[in-house]
Amino acid sequence: MCRSGMTEKILHAFEAGRRGKPDELETGIANLISAHFLTINPLSRFDVRVTGSYQDRPSIRVSGEITDTLLHEGLQTDLSRVISDQYNKIHKTTLAPQDFNFTFAFKPQAAPLAHNTAAGDSGTAIAVAYKHTPYHLPWERFLAVNIRDIIDAIYQQDGQVPAGLAADCGITHLQGLRADGKIAAHALYDGANLDSIRSLTIAVEHEPTLPVAELRDKLTVILRAHLSTLEKTFGADFHHPTIEINTLGDWNDGGGWQGDEGSREAKPYRDAFATYGVLEDSFSGEDPTKPSATGTFLARHIAVQLVNRFADFARVALIYTIGSDDVGVHVSTNNTATLPQHQLEEWVKQHIPLSIHDTITRFKLRDTDTYKQIVRASDYFHDPTLPWNTV
Repeated sequence: MCRSGMTEKILHAFEAGRRGKPDELETGIANLISAHFLTINPLSRFDVRVTGSYQDRPSIRVSGEITDTLLHEGLQTDLSRVISDQYNKIHKTTLAPQDFNFTFAFKPQAAPLAHNTAAGDSGTAIAVAYKHTPYHLPWERFLAVNIRDIIDAIYQQDGQVPAGLAADCGITHLQGLRADGKIAAHALYDGANLDSIRSLTIAVEHEPTLPVAELRDKLTVILRAHLSTLEKTFGADFHHPTIEINTLGDWNDGGGWQGDEGSREAKPYRDAFATYGVLEDSFSGEDPTKPSATGTFLARHIAVQLVNRFADFARVALIYTIGSDDVGVHVSTNNTATLPQHQLEEWVKQHIPLSIHDTITRFKLRDTDTYKQIVRASDYFHDPTLPWNTV
């Protein structure tokens, strides 16, 4: 029996890998390979898998199904350069392609399959948006990715803390970071409203010259100052979340592929909104006819429009059937909407084209620059200038 007047709270979590974390690095590589394929033929179909390891040198295996016309002479040389450039950028190294072990094992698909304009697979794509949060993102997702970006920026700038943040926290340098790590955030909601940020759990690879105690102390001060600024900017109250950093102690070796054989498919939750519904396939390395990515981009776009017109929160599910242009629509708002559910769903159907073909065109998903922009952000929804995130 439910007691009158009682409300239930719900916990949502998100984990963001740093750009040197194996599955995150492989995600970026898969998207850059996608961009290269689309440069050769914008109608290409592909499902690329990237797996990395380390045996005396970085070893990368790239496999999957690709349109047969992509298999031209020199493709492996071109992709070797794409991969080595990305690895060097992330790890701040200067390795040449011959310093890697590359294995390419592509299976060809017939070129006529690339001309299909309907959904290339079945699936349910889900995305959410909040009205009063940064970039309309769930707080747990925003914080995990945002903190990841701060740590990566300090690492890439040789320990220099971004100027505005340094002024707020009084720490100008945090030297000795390495490229691997991850950030997990847990947010508690009361309906569509944030109740609190429960915890931030952070793992950071670092040099032996940076003692773990110093890492914890300085990074905690930096993050407390950043959280305080976010609270003031967005009128939020995080209720002083716990911050745990490198709880197992020093992390001076075993980072990257040397300690973990990753895969871009290893953690598909990092692509979308797993704790809000169905978990689709990993987006990375898929051509845009697949609904797991394209459908989720559209669901996100619809959710953003809804919270800017009708609701404080929106969860949008789009149901795709392989080979069909018919798309099912389900909208829920946690009872925050100014219109009933069926009217919201009708509004979506009347105002937003839902087919895969229309979505590809709308979001320029055959444009190589789109994929490169995703790689720079190292996230699909944190960059507000990506077209599916805009109002």
